[in-house]
Amino acid sequence: DKEGDGQITTKELGTVMRSLGQNPSESELQDMINEVDADNNGTIDFP
Repeated sequence: DKEGDGQITTKELGTVMRSLGQNPSESELQDMINEVDADNNGTIDFP
């Protein structure tokens, strides 16, 4: 969570994935977030 707001966006997730040698598309990143996005706000939330 680069911004410290308790949320991970597709952009932040993409940065992490690329640092691990992966190259996901925007669609794949959105699919990953959608799998764990409990409140459907488009981000992964951490309380």
